[in-house]
Amino acid sequence: MKNSFTWLWGILYFLSIEVIGQNKTGKISGVITDDNAQAVESASASLQRAKDSSLVKVAVSDRYGLFEFENLPEGDYFVTVTAVGFAKASSKRFILSSSSVYKVPSFQLKRSEAKSLGSVTVTGKRPLIENKIDRMVVNVEAAPSNAGASALEVLEKSPGVTVSNEGEISLKGKQGVRILLDGKPTYLSAADLANVLKNLPASALDQIEIMTNPPARYEASGNSGIINIKTKKSLNEGLNGSVTLGGTVSFFKRNDEWLYPVKTTTSINLNYRKGKWNLFGNYNYNYREGNGTLDLTRRFFEKDGTLNSSSYTHTDFNFRNNNQTLKLGFDYYLDKKNVLGIVVNGFGFFGRPTPVSNQVISKPDGSTESVLASNNINKNDFFNYSTNLNYKHTFDSAGRELTVDLDYMGYSNSAQNTLYTSIYDNWGNSLGNLTLYGDIPGLINIYSIKSDYVHPLKNNLRLDAGIKLSDVKNDNEVKYQRNDNGTWQPDNRSNHFIYRENINAGYVSLNKKWKKWSAQVGFRIENTIAKGNQVTTDSSFTRNYTNLFPTGYINYEVNKKHAFTLSYGRRIERPNYQDLNPFIWFLDSLQYRQGNPYLLPQYANNIELRHTLNGKFTTTINYTVTDDVISQLLKQNTEKRITYLTTDNVARLKNIGLAINAPFSPLKGWNVNLFVNVFNNRYEGIYYNSYTGNNDPIDLSYTSASVNVSNNFSFKKGWSAEVSGWYRGKTIEQLTIAEPMYFMNLAGQKLVMKGKGTVRLNIRDPFHWQVYKGNTQYSDIDVKIYNRWDNRNVTVTFSYRFGKTSIAQARRRSSGVTDEQNRAGGQGQ
Repeated sequence: MKNSFTWLWGILYFLSIEVIGQNKTGKISGVITDDNAQAVESASASLQRAKDSSLVKVAVSDRYGLFEFENLPEGDYFVTVTAVGFAKASSKRFILSSSSVYKVPSFQLKRSEAKSLGSVTVTGKRPLIENKIDRMVVNVEAAPSNAGASALEVLEKSPGVTVSNEGEISLKGKQGVRILLDGKPTYLSAADLANVLKNLPASALDQIEIMTNPPARYEASGNSGIINIKTKKSLNEGLNGSVTLGGTVSFFKRNDEWLYPVKTTTSINLNYRKGKWNLFGNYNYNYREGNGTLDLTRRFFEKDGTLNSSSYTHTDFNFRNNNQTLKLGFDYYLDKKNVLGIVVNGFGFFGRPTPVSNQVISKPDGSTESVLASNNINKNDFFNYSTNLNYKHTFDSAGRELTVDLDYMGYSNSAQNTLYTSIYDNWGNSLGNLTLYGDIPGLINIYSIKSDYVHPLKNNLRLDAGIKLSDVKNDNEVKYQRNDNGTWQPDNRSNHFIYRENINAGYVSLNKKWKKWSAQVGFRIENTIAKGNQVTTDSSFTRNYTNLFPTGYINYEVNKKHAFTLSYGRRIERPNYQDLNPFIWFLDSLQYRQGNPYLLPQYANNIELRHTLNGKFTTTINYTVTDDVISQLLKQNTEKRITYLTTDNVARLKNIGLAINAPFSPLKGWNVNLFVNVFNNRYEGIYYNSYTGNNDPIDLSYTSASVNVSNNFSFKKGWSAEVSGWYRGKTIEQLTIAEPMYFMNLAGQKLVMKGKGTVRLNIRDPFHWQVYKGNTQYSDIDVKIYNRWDNRNVTVTFSYRFGKTSIAQARRRSSGVTDEQNRAGGQGQ
C-alpha cells in the first residue's frame, strides 16, 4: 500500500508541473461571483476593444465562475459580464501586451430587480436535452408528456435509459447504475428503488443528469455510471412557490373485464429567500391504485435431460398504496465566505398489494397433475428519514473552496405477509390447505462525513481533493409461522441477519486546460470493511479489501464545429443490502426470492470516445469489461417443482456500443431529439446445477438497439404539444432474453392565468404496446415470462406558480451518502 501511495503522488506531482511553454499570444482570465461571493455559472463574458467597443470574443463561466480568453493579440480591452437575474457589469480598460497573462479583477454581480412589461409575460424555455462535457441533462418540464408521470416513467423515456421488468435500471445496455436524488444516494435495491420512483411525481423534478463515466469526485460505485435526479428548488428572491394537482385514470382489460384504477398527485413547493436566509421545502402526496398480470411457464427436466413436468402460473396483481414525501431546509450565509445549511427529508410508504395466483402443474404428456390456488395479502409500511448538515467556506474570489457534509439516514420497514394456498388434484378434489404468515421488520442506520476541496492553480490548472467516511448497520429479521391442520408452528425459514459495513475513501484529481486541449486525471482509493452475521444459524463472515480507481479524460477541440473526448474509468459495484440478506420472500408456495450473503463485488473497466458536432450532436463509442458480474439467477428443485430467484457472481460481461444523440429543428416551433444506441452484450461464465451436480457453461450474446425520440411543438398563445416514444430491441437482461418493447406518448399543454398557470393533458401508451416478454434458458432452467400492467392511462394536471420573479443564484450541493443509499435492501416489500 505504501508503494501504491508513492506511485500515486509521484504521478500527481508530475502532472502538476507546467510542461507547456508560454504562449506567444496573450491570455485574459477572471472570475464571476454574486454579492454573497458564490460562483455564478453560465454567465456571459464579452471581450471588447476599448477604442470602438467592438466584440472580440465571448466566453461562458464554468461552475466555479471562471472564464478565460486565449490567443489574443496585444491591445487595449475591457470585459462586460451579463447573467440572468443580475445587473450588467463592466471592467475598467486595461492593456494586454504580447505573451502576457492578465487577470481581470473579480466581478461581483448585483441582483437585478424584476421589471414589469405591462401585460406581457416573458418566459424562457429550456431545451429537453442539453449536452455538457461530462453529462447529458434532461429538463423534465420541457416535455408536456411528463405531466402526471412518475420519476421512473421519466427515466424510462430518457436517452439511453431502460427499465427492466423487475425495475432494474440500465444505461446504454449496461446494468449497475447508481441513482442519486439531489446528489444523495437512494440506498435501495432495484425493486425498492423502482417502488420509490414509481411514487415520486414528475412534478417534483427539475432535471435528470446522466453521467456514463463520472470523475473521481463521485463514488466508484456504479458499473454503467450515475444518474442524478434533481428535485425543484426555487431560484427566486422573496416568497415564491408552486402547486400541482393531478389525476390519472388507467384503462386495463383483464379476463375480458375492464378495470379503471385511479391515481392522484398533489405537490407543493415553497421557497423564501431574503438577505442571508434561504428557506425551502416541498410536500408531495400520492394515491395509487394498480392492476397487472404475470404469466410464468416453467419446465423441469430429469438428469438425463428428459421432461419431468411443466408448470403454468397466472398471477393477477392488485395494489393500493399511498405515500407522502416532505423536505425542509435552509441555507444561512454567515458572511460572504461562509454558508451553513441543513436539509431534513422524510418519506412514508403504505402499500397493500394483494396478488392472486393460480398454478397448474402438468405431467410430461400435458395432463394435469395438481392445481395450487394462492392468495397473498400484504401490509407493507416503509419509512425513510434523513438529515444533512452542510458547510461551505470560500477562501477567495479565485474559486478556492472547502465543503463539509454530515449525514444521517435511517430506514424502517414493517412488512406483514400472509400466504393462503389451496391444493387440488386434476379432478378438483381438495388435497389440503397451507397458510404461511411472515413478520419481516427491518432497520438500517447510515452515518457519513464527506469533505471536498477545490483549489484553482496557476496556468489553468485546478486541484480537487476530498475524503468520505461512512458506516452502515443493517438489522433485518423474518419470523415465519406455518399453519398445519389448524395449528400454528414456527417455520424453519425464519432468520435474523445483521450486516455492518464501513467504507473509507479519498480522492484527488487535476484538471488542466491549454489552447485546444483539456485534460483531467483522478485517483480514488476506497477501503471496505464488511461483517455479516446470521444470528439464527450462528454463521458469520468478514471482508476487508482496498481498491484504487483511476479516471482520465482528454478533450481536443479541433475547431468551432468538432471536438473529441476520450475517457477511461474503473468502477466497482458492491452487492446491495437486500441481495446480501439471505431471507426468503414468497410470490406463492412454489416460487420465491432469496438473498445471498456470500456475494462479492463486481469490477468494470470502461473506455469511451465521444465526438461532438456544433456543440450538440454527439456520437459515442464505448467498451466495457465487467468481472464477477452480479446477476439475478433462477434455480430449481425439480423434485419439489420449486423455482426461486437469487443473486450470484456468475460471469464476465463484455459490452460494446455506439450511441448517437441528435437534437434538431425541422421547422420553426418544432424541436426533435433523436437518440439511437446499438450495443452488444456477451455473458460468459459457469452455472452450478445443484440437481445434477454439474458446472454448466453460460455463453449468451446478443446485439440490440434502442431508439428514443421526442417531438416538441410550440404554438402561439401559450400552446405546446409533444409526440414521443421509444423502442428497445431484443436484448439480454440479467441472463434473460427480453423481447422487443415499444411505447408512445401524446401530450399537450396550455399556459393560463398570464403564464402563471399550466394545464397539461397526457395520454400514455394509448394502444397498450408496452408489454414485457422474456425467456430464460441455461442449464436446466427454462422459463417464459409474460407481463402486462396498467400503463395505458390519461392524466390531467394543473400547476400554478406564485410569488416574486426576480431570479437569484441557487445553491446546490450533494451529501456524503452517495453510494450506500442505492444498496439498502429489504425495504418496501
